[in-house]
This record gives sequence, structure tokens and C-alpha cells, in this order.
Amino acid sequence: MTIETPTLRRFFPCTHRTIGTLSRSRRVVVAAMVLLMVTVNVCSAESTIDLRTTVLISPVDGRVGKAAATLSDAVYERSGIRWYIREHFPGACRIVLSTVDDLPDGVEIPAGLVIPDAAEGFAIGVDGETVLIIGRDERGILFGVGRLLRELTMRQGEIHLPSDTQISTSPRYPMRVHQLGYRNGATSYDLWTVAKYEQYLRELSFFGCNGAELIQELPPGEKDSVLLAEPEWDMNMRLSKLLDDYDLDVFVWYPVPILGDDKELYERELGYRERFFNEMSRIDHVFVPGGDPGDNHPRILMPALKVMADMLHKPFPDAGVFVSNQKMPPEWTEWMFNYIREDQPTWLGGYVYGPGTEHHSIKEAREWLPKQYQIRRYPDITHNVRAQFPVPHWDDRMAQTLDREGINPRPGHNHLVHNAYDEYASGFGTYSDGINDDLNKTVWSALGWDPDADIHEIVLDYGRLFFGEDVGQDAADGLWMLQDNMEGNLLTNEGIPQTLAKWREIGQKVTPEVRRSWRYQMYLMRAIFDHYTRERYLAEHEYEQAAYAALMKSPKVGATAAIAEARKEFARADSVKIGVPLREEMSVLADGMFNSIGYQFSVKPPYFTRNPERGALLDKLDVPMNDRPWLESQFDRIQSLKTEKERLEQIEVLVNWDDPGPGGFYDDLGDPERQTHVDMLSTFEENPSRLQRVTEGHYRWMNNETLQVDNRYRYSWLHHCQTFPGAPLIMRYDGLDPNAEYKVKVVEFGRFGSTLDLTADGEYRIHGPMKIEYPIWPREFDIPKAVTSDGKLELEWGLVEGRGIQVAEVWLIKKP
Repeated sequence: MTIETPTLRRFFPCTHRTIGTLSRSRRVVVAAMVLLMVTVNVCSAESTIDLRTTVLISPVDGRVGKAAATLSDAVYERSGIRWYIREHFPGACRIVLSTVDDLPDGVEIPAGLVIPDAAEGFAIGVDGETVLIIGRDERGILFGVGRLLRELTMRQGEIHLPSDTQISTSPRYPMRVHQLGYRNGATSYDLWTVAKYEQYLRELSFFGCNGAELIQELPPGEKDSVLLAEPEWDMNMRLSKLLDDYDLDVFVWYPVPILGDDKELYERELGYRERFFNEMSRIDHVFVPGGDPGDNHPRILMPALKVMADMLHKPFPDAGVFVSNQKMPPEWTEWMFNYIREDQPTWLGGYVYGPGTEHHSIKEAREWLPKQYQIRRYPDITHNVRAQFPVPHWDDRMAQTLDREGINPRPGHNHLVHNAYDEYASGFGTYSDGINDDLNKTVWSALGWDPDADIHEIVLDYGRLFFGEDVGQDAADGLWMLQDNMEGNLLTNEGIPQTLAKWREIGQKVTPEVRRSWRYQMYLMRAIFDHYTRERYLAEHEYEQAAYAALMKSPKVGATAAIAEARKEFARADSVKIGVPLREEMSVLADGMFNSIGYQFSVKPPYFTRNPERGALLDKLDVPMNDRPWLESQFDRIQSLKTEKERLEQIEVLVNWDDPGPGGFYDDLGDPERQTHVDMLSTFEENPSRLQRVTEGHYRWMNNETLQVDNRYRYSWLHHCQTFPGAPLIMRYDGLDPNAEYKVKVVEFGRFGSTLDLTADGEYRIHGPMKIEYPIWPREFDIPKAVTSDGKLELEWGLVEGRGIQVAEVWLIKKP
């Protein structure tokens, strides 16, 4: 028997922060144990109900009718059996869908089945051959439908439910919403029809999602993409009605442009909003970002929001207006919070904590805000790099190819992030720009309902529902393996070919319909892409090693001959094509997903995704896996030098680039295996946010316009360690020679372009405020002998001006 009741969550940081980050082998053991327990429970049950001939007792129309249709269609898709909907049915085998206050005649709630006295709550119980889904309200019935689907055993021609099923549950958090914006920036939504939106919303509801956030950026009648079938404004009108038909919340992300003193712009923008609010069928929540985009000082923004709120509340009196402080300078944030605390505006619903909020934590925001204001989380679940929660310990070759918006099932990471901060908010509306994060949406939906839910069971249910009862565990294992593919050194990650083998095995087991489904094709595409990228890296790493070996011969054969031989080694990548069948397979899969779900894998026709960062995997198939672009630019520079002595000296610099000399140390910051002297402050498991810890950042190498990589940068500069305001970047050294003198050589580089200073042992200024200078090259500074006379050294970078500290390479060199 399964009984669930709302309980206060016991938050054990160690437990919650390790459950989603188990090793591959340990997770297989855990999954096997879970499967064993499930099997034992089913086998020990007295019986199961055969539901092949059941009828749904429900209103045909209205919101309950929508829930019944959702159930009927989902069961038919998975079993081939159609459950018909009837308002009355005298037969024995039936499923009753009803609110607690509107039970059909002759239906009674079985003794012991408790209907939660909370919004959206429901109970599922069995009374003889009758299954009951009883909601506290109509919305609860929809979530009861999703839970029943997760409890059923469905195969072609077969539907069973344990006869002792008894579930009573209600959600922990009221906001469980995902952004599904019909706009050019999305990698799939902008090709969707209302029917595709409806199907996806139904599937999100299976795990407890209770709304969607629409994006409104354009004036009425305008489109910003050749892919949009209709103006953004018109689609949002239709989607608001669709959501209301299912009683799902309508959130709207509606940025305000920079207003300044432009009265005409101010009046025009407010006019658009008034018209938009009046034409929508439903709005529950309007989110106006305070930056990214927008960038209005809150003394300008907040009065504009009051006018917007007055306009909104005329058609929708209960709708909330929410504002964020994304990328606001600290003084703007202080002004905004002081205004809210002191004026306590009644028109404001609450505050949104989202990406780019880098000067304070969500916990601090909760402490600052009066209790009547809700906090909504706006977690970035769609991006992998240059993101709110970047992939930890990511190999730069993956970061440059799978990139920012690649296919990213990250169940363990998202479990960790949700449960680390959920207590400070009323829920979430996620930041999503496509279906690449589909599993992440499921994880957040389920945890928003119950933060204590077992993450492995969530992923297993996802596998069973979308891949089939008998393949569910295989699919769950494959999804965890895809997360594992993202972590660690690409060269040594031998799990990557195993992951591809797993997804090919799944393809042999699933039905033809599942094999053609976008979810299977998406995860297969990712497994192929990872394997293809690794195979290229293995080959191009070999070419690079051979090129360096050729350069090392330069003292004997001369600079010109050595460089020519090195170029020849690199050129092997032009003639020896790696993974051609894999490329062809990815192209076929990309076409299939473009046609089935609108997934855009390239900036080129017919896909037209907005830029290569946004999931354009087909545009990344030839990104170099080694330093060939930079080294060949150095070859050109060296060959222009006047004397052979100069040419040989510069070749020696290249060959010995990361050699700090006898008694020295080299750190490649941003490479987890080569940053041994960096104080990381805390781990991703201890603190998954980017605040108050050191994270690995990745510079965008490919130009979004030309699709060419920038030959000014080597790989060791494309990644770096970074911190945000309030967190130091410190390196510590022990075991130094107390009688020796040292110098430090550094490459202080990253996309922030901040001004930094460097201090030793907290008091000795190594260098004052400095910015990046082009061309990028290491800079050297002497360290006073007194600093290292105790055999130790602490280097600390300080942020003078800019968004954060970023350092790419550090050599500590012992002077001769």
C-alpha cells in the first residue's frame, strides 16, 4: 500500500547534496535496490486491477473533462487501449474523476482515503473495481491523473494497478511553472502550434507542473523570426486561453525597455501593456526583470510598475506583479529593497531571484523582504555554461561544443539546486528556452510538489512514461549516464562510449513509435554527439602531441623545418575525417526532431536558431579539439621574426609553455585536474550557486556571427577560475625554498574583462589595478623574498572594477 501525506521536510544538507551526485557504479546499485523494492511491493500485494475495459466517469466538458481526456489519450498512447469518457456508467470497472464537493451519485469515498485539505491536493484510492481520483479542487484532479499514470503498469494491450493503491498528497509549493516562450530566442518553442503546446503542457502536468510562463517582447503584429507562424502577441492570446482551459497558471515575462526621460517611449510601452492585459484570457503573474534586459534604475522602474499593476488589476484583480534585480549594481538593489521595506507597496506581489543576481543570496533576500511579499525562484535549468548553475568540472572541449544550450539532462544537479534553496521561496518559474532541458523540468516539477521525493524514482517514472514500462529502468540509467558524460576529463571518461551503447540498446527495446519520438531521438543525439566529440579529441590530441614533438626538433632541423612538420601533423585533421557515419546519423536525427518538435540544431537553413550558443550542435561538429588555431597564428608570428635565434627562442616558449622550471609550480585554472593550488572555498555539492565559491568559467570561442573560432586564444585561456563579488580568489603554496626568490607569471583573462589587483600574504602588493591587454600574453611580477621566507605563499586577487574575478593561468617560478 502506498500512502503519502504532506510532512514537514527534514533538511539534511549531506543527504540532499549527495543523493544526486552518486558515482555511476553506486547509482546502478541504488537503482537496482529501488527496482527490487518496487518488485517486492507489487508481488506482495494481494492483487492488481485489470483496467483494460474500464470507463472514465467524468464530465465530458470543462476542466475536469480536460483532465479525463488527458488520461484517456495518455493511456491509449501507451497501451493501445481507449478509455472512453462517460458522465454516468452503471458497470463495475470504472475510474471516477471528481472534486470532493461534487461526487457523482452513488459514489462514496472509501473509509481511510483522506482528501488533503489543501489547494491542488488529491487522493487516489481503490474501492473494489472502482478507482477514484478525488481532487480538493478541479486542478487537483489533473495532478491526480498524472500521478495515476505514474502508478499504472502499461504495456501494449495491458493496464494494471495494484488493488491496494492509496495515495493522499498535496504540493509543498504553489509556484511550479516553466517558461515556454514563443520567441526567436527559443530552440524549439517558436515552431510550435497550439496543439504541440497542449501536448507538452499535459506531459508537464504529469509531474506536478501547474503553469507556463509566456514571453511578451514585441508590439502587436510583429514577428522576429522567419520560423514564427504568427506574431508573438497573437500566439500568447491563444496560449492564455489554452492554459485557462486546463486551469493552469499563466505567468508572463514582460521586460520594460530602458526608459530614461523618453516620455513618448514610456507612454507607448505602457499602452502596449494595457492592451495586452485586456486581450488576454487569463493572467496570474507578471514578471518584469529589473535587468537583463531592462536596466532601468528602480526609481524609474518601480513607478512604471505601479502603473502597469493598476492596468493589470482591472481585468485580473488577483494577478501578481513581480520584479527582479538581475544584473543591478549593488546601490540599485539597495534602493529597491529599501523602497519595498519602507513603502510596502500593496500593488507588488513579490520578488524574483534569478540569474545575474550576484551580490546577495536568496536567503538574504528573504531576510530583507517583508513577509507579505512572495519570493519566486527563476532558476536557469536550460544553460550549461555562462549560467546560474554551470556544469561543474566540465571539460572545455565539451563546453565549447555542447555549449550553453545543448541537450542537458542533469537530474542530480537539479535535485541538488532545488533542495538547497527551496525553503526561501514560494516555488519557481524556471528559465527555459527549449526542450533540451525536458528532464530538468520534470525534476523541478516533482520536487516542487514534494522536495522529499526520491530523485531516482522521479527519473525512473520519467523513463517508464516516455520510453515504456519495460525500458523505464534502462532509460533512467541512460539519463544518469548522460549527466556523467558532462563531468571530468573528456580523454579519460570511458563512460562516454558506454552511454552511446546504452542508448542504442534502448533503441532496440522500445517500440517503433518511441524510437521515432523526439525524446528518444534527443537523448540518442546527445550520446552520439558526446562520443563523436571524444573520438575527435582523442585523434586531435594525438596530432597535437606529434606537432609538439616536431617543434622540439627545431634546434637540430631549424625553425622553418620544425614549423612545417608541425603544420603537417595538425593538417592530418583535414584529411582524416573522424566519425563520418556519426555525423550523418546526427544530421538525420536533427531533421527528424526539426520536423516533429521544431528543434533547431543550426543557425543555417532550415533550422535558423538564433545563434550557435543556442543548441546548434551541427555547427560545432568541426570545432578544433586542440590549440591548432592559436599555434598556427604563433607560427606565422615566429616566421616573421628576423633572426633564427629569435625564432628558436619563441618555439622553445611554445614547447615549454606549462613548464614552471625547477622548484616551480603551474596551474591551469579552470581545468579541475590542474588547479591544485586554488582554494575553491566550497564544492558544488556544498553550494551549487556561483556565490561565495570558486567556479570554472568558459569563454565563448566561436564567433556568433562568423561561426569561426578566435585564433587569439589557446584552450588554457578559454577556461578560467572565477568568483563573484564578495568571494576571493586565493592560491596557496607550501614547501617553498625559504632561501630562494620567486616570481609569479599570470594570465588574467575572462569574458568579464574586469580590473584586478594581486596581493601576497594579505599585505604585499604584487600588482595594482590592471585590465586585460591584447594580444593576450602572460605577465610577470617579482615576489618579495620576505614573503616566501617561511616556505609558504598566499596569492589573492581582488576585484577593483567589473563583474567578477577571472584568472586563467598561474606560474610560480623559482629564480635561478
